[in-house]
Amino acid sequence: MEIDAVNELVFRVIERVAADNCDFDKVIEFVVSFSDEHSLSQEILLKLSSIFGKDSMYREKYVITRACALLFSGKAREDALMEAGKTAFLLGQDELAVREFKEILQQNSRNVNALCEYGAVLVKEGKNDAARVQYEKALELNPFHVDTLCKYGCLLYKLKKLDEAEEVYSRALIFDQENVNAHCGYGTLLSKRGQFTEASYHYTRALELEPGHVESNFRYARLLEEKGEPLDAEKHYIVALKADPDDPRPHIFYARLLAEHGFIHGARVHFRCALKVNPEDVEAHCEYARLLARFGHRHEAEVQYKKALELDPGHFRTLNGYADLLKEKGKYAAAEEIYRQAEFFKRSA
Repeated sequence: MEIDAVNELVFRVIERVAADNCDFDKVIEFVVSFSDEHSLSQEILLKLSSIFGKDSMYREKYVITRACALLFSGKAREDALMEAGKTAFLLGQDELAVREFKEILQQNSRNVNALCEYGAVLVKEGKNDAARVQYEKALELNPFHVDTLCKYGCLLYKLKKLDEAEEVYSRALIFDQENVNAHCGYGTLLSKRGQFTEASYHYTRALELEPGHVESNFRYARLLEEKGEPLDAEKHYIVALKADPDDPRPHIFYARLLAEHGFIHGARVHFRCALKVNPEDVEAHCEYARLLARFGHRHEAEVQYKKALELDPGHFRTLNGYADLLKEKGKYAAAEEIYRQAEFFKRSA
């Protein structure tokens, strides 16, 4: 019976992608073979993909959608590749995402969504010029594509081309006045320019449309802090953290806010959370160490300084902070050596 075959497929996919040495392509080959053998329809596979997506089982969803792409043809294949690419990107599997988007573009070079998503992967990889080419191709084909406009505006902001970014965000909002990403991106740009009233309008508009939007809550919290409104800032940091506890940025900024107002235990909790998510953040290790040292937790501070220096031996603030700590502990010769290293790296830089 078909239902038995589907249940077996689901069980075996879940089992295989959970393996530590999971090879996605081998699991995909299994799904294709199993589907052929049991004559599973396109509709069944698409339903499975949708169910996995709703349950946030993205590894399983990727395997099914990629298998669909190999089994389908024409527009159905393009759509499956698009879902597979987006899911791979969500999983941090950038190489797989690139593969899916490139396959779409080989089949249809005018697929605006593929150009847009491929651009986003390139930005993540630091290939900003290549990303800009993809966004501009997409906008030549469809000047009204709001998702591309938002992503392009974000890239231009990152490249410090603020006038161009403002023009792009303005266009996005003309075409879609309720686009949360456009309001958020434009708010970030205006905040950078010191236009806090206008930035506040766009953040609050974004949050009216989507109260749990992580980036808007995070950015608005930072703006409120800058305006001297820490209690309101705290509310938005908390919303951002509840919406996405795996984003290290709200943890770090909230930790700073708590430390500044004397809530040391809470600050320590959030620094630890940030470092659990991103243990290679040198600045976070350094800042956490400074907080610990300031309140007499010298041993723990030294551990954090050493971790930061393992990651970046020439990090100036860490070297200076560590030298200060050694000096406080009476280790003057060791402190002097670290100060010399700090000066050497500073001159080299």
